[in-house]
Amino acid sequence: MFDTKNIKGYYKLNCIDKTVFDSFLKRFYEAWEYPEEHKPVSVKVQKEFIRVDLNDGSWLHVKPNGEWY
Repeated sequence: MFDTKNIKGYYKLNCIDKTVFDSFLKRFYEAWEYPEEHKPVSVKVQKEFIRVDLNDGSWLHVKPNGEWY
């Protein structure tokens, strides 16, 4: 797994959002055979979700329960 300190915006998350993001990150990395191809580069809280930008140019909605789409 990648170190969260290298993800832009991680330290701006509050404790609850960090917990949600960390839970998402663990499950996200387990879903990929080669997770480095889909590495998160930044994270930011939006109104109803956490936005995660990936190194391939795409981004994900992470819901409060840790699910993503």
